[in-house]
Amino acid sequence: MNMEELQKRIDALQSRQLALRAIMTSSDERAAKCFKNGMSFRETYPDDFARYQEANAEYNRNELTLAELEVERKEEIRIQSKIG
Repeated sequence: MNMEELQKRIDALQSRQLALRAIMTSSDERAAKCFKNGMSFRETYPDDFARYQEANAEYNRNELTLAELEVERKEEIRIQSKIG
């Protein structure tokens, strides 16, 4: 993968991470409210709980992919600096 494609993938994943964080933050607020009132977040907001779980799982997978892409990007930079 060339540097431009690599950077586009990184940018797209970082953008997605922001959207996933927004989903999780929204859920965190409801979860805190439930906790404060002694209620179960999972039982009180089952759809929101499921969205949080899905967002969190995707976020964690994306973090691993981003780390791999960053290693690839650094290697590409190293190779290009030797060539150019």
